[in-house]
Amino acid sequence: MPRIIALVTIAVVAAVGALTASAATGSHTPVTVKLKEFKLTLSLKADKAGKITFVVKNAGKLEHEFVVMKTNVAPGKLPVNAKSRVPEQGVVGEIGDIAAGQTKKKAFTLAPGKYVLLCNLIGHYKAGQYAGFVVR
Repeated sequence: MPRIIALVTIAVVAAVGALTASAATGSHTPVTVKLKEFKLTLSLKADKAGKITFVVKNAGKLEHEFVVMKTNVAPGKLPVNAKSRVPEQGVVGEIGDIAAGQTKKKAFTLAPGKYVLLCNLIGHYKAGQYAGFVVR
């Protein structure tokens, strides 16, 4: 009986160690993003820092793109230029040219802070195609 208890204890310690290692390396559930004229919806509005994978589906009829921008400006308050695009200072990365019906996936390493996720094609941000995202 003591041998069984020892084996169970070893198994529990190994399982806890594996879970802790997974959390420490930033294993994340992918964030599902849906783009449509002119909305951007997310499966999560916040996540922990590290490598975050975004799975982006264009459910609309027009081409879209997906831009990840770190900023303290509120999601709907970013400045736009004469072409109705957001200047891309603070952009961490993007997934460009997502055709109607297409899904693309990309991982970004995000530090703690506030982000705005948006489509930056001409006029799309101004029409409401953005969402806030927080990294803890």
